[in-house]
Amino acid sequence: MSIDRYNPHHAQASAFFRRVSLIPGTRGLSSLPDPGTSPPARGKTGGSSSTGLLISLCLLLLGGLVVGLILIGGPGEGPAAGSDPNSTGMAEGRDAMSPPPHSTGDLTPVANGGIQVGLPMEWRNYEKTFDGSCTISGMIEVDPGVEFPAQWRLVIKPSQLALGRDRATERIVEFEGAERTFEQFDLPMGGYRVHVEAAGMSCRGQEVMLFKLKGYENLPGKNHAHLLLKLIPAGVAEGIVRDSDGVGVGNLPVFIENQRDRGRQKTQTDGSGYWRIEEVIEAPYLLSLGNIDRPLIEAQPFGMVSPLYTHPDLTIPRMRTILVRVVNEDGAPVASARLRGYGEPAGVIEASSQVDGTAELPFLPDGEYTLRGEARGQLQGVTVFQVGEDSPSRAVTLQLTRRR
Repeated sequence: MSIDRYNPHHAQASAFFRRVSLIPGTRGLSSLPDPGTSPPARGKTGGSSSTGLLISLCLLLLGGLVVGLILIGGPGEGPAAGSDPNSTGMAEGRDAMSPPPHSTGDLTPVANGGIQVGLPMEWRNYEKTFDGSCTISGMIEVDPGVEFPAQWRLVIKPSQLALGRDRATERIVEFEGAERTFEQFDLPMGGYRVHVEAAGMSCRGQEVMLFKLKGYENLPGKNHAHLLLKLIPAGVAEGIVRDSDGVGVGNLPVFIENQRDRGRQKTQTDGSGYWRIEEVIEAPYLLSLGNIDRPLIEAQPFGMVSPLYTHPDLTIPRMRTILVRVVNEDGAPVASARLRGYGEPAGVIEASSQVDGTAELPFLPDGEYTLRGEARGQLQGVTVFQVGEDSPSRAVTLQLTRRR
């Protein structure tokens, strides 16, 4: 014995076929002959019935395809405006759609940092608002064999990329001991960048956005992010600087500037032109030679993403070193005089005289320079000199006189 069960999908199909039967100019599905009746005799009437049957079968196939698409559903392009966020299926003739995230979504940590926010694709086109508070939590890990730092700092800052960065605030928290987790409450919703700082260690920061969907502010929204951050030993950056003749340039100041926090590290080349800077954390950098505010060549960008970064060899134009003799009105040497000058294209130059009254001004390109000196609050002077082909064979004298 069979029991007929009500199926809403079958009911929709039946309603669809009833509408098809009312299409003007067709005989509809009701024109199909009842089972068990004899087929009409061949002739004009029989041909008309065959034509109607063929049309009905075509409509039946087309209708079945449409109903199949309705029941199975295709990939949506986004939620319809005004849809009920609590809807879980079709109701009152509306299309089926997935509900928005009810609270925090799927906060599954991702290897090497980051999260999966669990935001369904069809809701990503919704306008977002940042009215509310949120929580950022996470844990810190290190590779096997790497000692976890005794002290570390959690840095939460407004993102430079994510939406809502104008609503975000900064929070810095110090941690000590073996604690490896963090949880920060009552942060304004917005776009954040989160990283950890520790001596001799590097951490790749993570971007996160906490928000609500406009029109559904009554729901918690995406109000919690859980991060997995990794500390790795800081790396080493190195390179070689040569002159236009291919000879290594010694004693040349080398600067790198972190483009995220503007922190600077400095070293100088050895006699072969080789330079090396240790404890360089992962970040984008600018490399400058000579004077960081007026480098000898255009500052070179690079990214620190591995334990060792070797910069391509750099070549600077021929430079000259000028010897300055600082004397008083009687021609006696003046020690500890402060010297400051300017020239093109070297920019600002600074030095101080030694006990014998001399000072070296290295790495000066050819051009004109103005140099001023001051000593003991009473002596001052200025001189203008040229740097060119004959510069190595002569010195510049700067005479300081008493202020009047």
